Amino acid sequence: MDETPVAPIKEEKIPTYNKKSIRLIVVLMTGGVILGLILSSIFITETNTRIQEYADEISDLFGGEIPPFVNIRLTPLSTTEIILPTLGVVIVCISMFLLIGLIAVYFKVYAKTKSKYILGLFFVLIPLFIESLFLVYALRQLFTFPIIQPFPPGHGPNIGFEWGGLGQILVIISIFESIGLCILLYLSNE
Repeated sequence: MDETPVAPIKEEKIPTYNKKSIRLIVVLMTGGVILGLILSSIFITETNTRIQEYADEISDLFGGEIPPFVNIRLTPLSTTEIILPTLGVVIVCISMFLLIGLIAVYFKVYAKTKSKYILGLFFVLIPLFIESLFLVYALRQLFTFPIIQPFPPGHGPNIGFEWGGLGQILVIISIFESIGLCILLYLSNE
């Protein structure tokens, strides 16, 4: 009998994506965008109201007119002053929703396995979520920063959302955090 070696069949593995994870990430990100836009709208309205109230107080203090030597803002926030703070709030809200999703996924896994490792992840994710809540509050305060103008003009610290300001740095940190959370959430659902 002539036995010829049989060549093994080579199967090409087609990479597949975890559609469940991708759908979950998209839903969580959409929820974060919606909440971020709602909060930003509230913060913009609040800031514009504070600008007007502050101008009215100063005007009343000087008998109905604001003297030219008093450097205060009288106009509402412009579109360019709204873009980066809104983006920051949206990104932080996306991060919050991703953290909620991760906490839910790990809670489900912990309920099945009672793993100490998963319990340890809770001790990382829950403080990150609380940090995100404080970050939204900090961004809310930075929204109102355009009200406070330096005296004399042009010599103020970089606290707001201008180049190198605190707001811009917080947004950049939140972007990287959201990217990392997306990757972790995707891998956790495999």
